[in-house]
Amino acid sequence: MGTTVQRFAFRNRPRIWLTILVVAVLAGVAVIVWVNRSPQARRPEATSVGGKFRVSERLDSTPAPAWTLRAADLSGEPGAVLLAAPQNLDSYFGYGAPMDAGTTIVAATAVPGPPISDQSTGRTVGPARLHGIDPNTGKLRWSTDVGELHGCRETVFDGQLACYGAHRVLIVDAANGAILGDHPADFEVMDVAVRDGVVTVTGRTADWMTAVVTRGTATDIAASWRRTYPTPNPGVPVLPRIDSSAHDYFRVGRDNNVGVYDLRTGDLLFTAPVGYLFDGGIIATQVVAGSGSAGKVTLLDRTGHTITEVANPGYLVDWYPSATAAPLPILTGESAYDRTTGRLLWTNPLIGMNDTAGRTIAIRGIVNDSVIVRSLDAATLTGIDLTDGHQLWQQPMPFEHASRYSHIDGVTDGVHLILTDGTTVQAVDAADGSTAWSMLLPPSGDPRLATTVRAMGGRMLTVTATEFTGYAAA
Repeated sequence: MGTTVQRFAFRNRPRIWLTILVVAVLAGVAVIVWVNRSPQARRPEATSVGGKFRVSERLDSTPAPAWTLRAADLSGEPGAVLLAAPQNLDSYFGYGAPMDAGTTIVAATAVPGPPISDQSTGRTVGPARLHGIDPNTGKLRWSTDVGELHGCRETVFDGQLACYGAHRVLIVDAANGAILGDHPADFEVMDVAVRDGVVTVTGRTADWMTAVVTRGTATDIAASWRRTYPTPNPGVPVLPRIDSSAHDYFRVGRDNNVGVYDLRTGDLLFTAPVGYLFDGGIIATQVVAGSGSAGKVTLLDRTGHTITEVANPGYLVDWYPSATAAPLPILTGESAYDRTTGRLLWTNPLIGMNDTAGRTIAIRGIVNDSVIVRSLDAATLTGIDLTDGHQLWQQPMPFEHASRYSHIDGVTDGVHLILTDGTTVQAVDAADGSTAWSMLLPPSGDPRLATTVRAMGGRMLTVTATEFTGYAAA
């Protein structure tokens, strides 16, 4: 998932503010209730129906490795390597990774060019080959030669891979590897998205000063319309993009001059210093006054009208494991907001943390009704009630050598938040914060990298520099 754990300053918990609580309840606003529930006082388990970075099977005990794949298991080309899908399909940096395509895991292989001294730029690679893998068995379902590509979009909808080269758009069926569309483009392609049978392509002209956006189908990428947008920042190259979290908008511009456009029509909605677009339709602006501050964050509706200003705002992040039955709110600053209306739901300062670069999110994951956050020094994990923001539990951090600089990412099975620091995996029960199980990770094989844990095809995977392994419930 790639989220980076930030350094932050931990606030001492306040006493119960009874007077404030009474006033706020009378005002109809949910506020902080500082209640520490005993780990033994478990709530009934809810049924999680949606979320991100989600494993389909419940992992109540240490899972067992079921299969392992390397480049040689996928490709018969001599010297082929595993590429870092989906972003880096035109270069090889010494490591690789597969991507999640719903019911299929997709990996990419290619033969790299000769080694180079500058590892920051990567070795060029020849034509790529995509491989569809059964997540339950690790068996190869299909392989398709796709030629030279820059990358593919990380989020896959409707089982269709949206990929692109410098002047090319490629749509691939993830179920069988069939090429649904392969189109040349007379502009530099920068992004492609597919959803509900509609293909959106963004790019720019050769001088980089005009954005090009098309809307169509896999067989005709401009069937609905094609439009151009001059750079709103004179002399600055244009960077049009379709946000991965929002599928109703695209953006053109940067800094304080970002145009937000309707993805269906291509029409301008408004211009503002837009920082993030949430998948419920809410748009957030962010104005950073200087270093060491996250600046000012305001939530807007799709017309650009202000809904609310975020109290004690942080840098905007909405990319952590989640598994909930109820709609997930927007969690930013110190508060939770309704994802479609922007209405304030509750406030708890523990969901944010102060980094030297400014305030950012402290959330490690959301599982059922528990928002799980970490402390400044990574000494504790705390569970916060998703419905009203009060504290449920607090437990010691399960990683032995965790510090404020530790990178802790994870996945969820709908009951546990499964975290890793690159050395071990710890499964935290979201109901009470207890550790359900732990295991050592295989070494990454590259001193620059830590082994990662991913959720792909509903399966928990460990990914090293050169191979990936699927796990199953023991």
